[in-house]
Amino acid sequence: MQVMGQDQQPLWRQAAAHSLHASFLLKAHIEEALQSELGLLLADNEAMLHLDHAETPPRMSDIAHRLILSPGGTTKVIDRLESMGYVIRKPDPTDRRATIVELTDDGREAMAQARKVIDQGLAAHWAIHVNDEESAVILEVMKRVLGDHHA
Repeated sequence: MQVMGQDQQPLWRQAAAHSLHASFLLKAHIEEALQSELGLLLADNEAMLHLDHAETPPRMSDIAHRLILSPGGTTKVIDRLESMGYVIRKPDPTDRRATIVELTDDGREAMAQARKVIDQGLAAHWAIHVNDEESAVILEVMKRVLGDHHA
């Protein structure tokens, strides 16, 4: 069986493979900066963003679903954020078996700092490679690929 070289693969496969690789590299660069400057992981930031944008404080299970994490992984993220004073857990007033999570003022401040670090990383590792027209096309394609999950 002959294996096709990268340049012989269909364009959609080449684009998807490069998208994955670029995502891994961006994630690594940004996570390294977040970790060294703020002691945060990208998952921490994503959890805080979800909490900040939620209309009502979400349950742990909602956070897990949004972040595509296991319940145990979500617990680790929330434990870490709680130990930093960025979130608080409370019993769900509508279901005493469940726990809701709220962002604190310190958490909002950490998000603002994280946003600066992330923007610097994206500028250094993404924006220098694409113009606005290309960004618009990439954004439209990624919205279609992500579908409703990232709405």
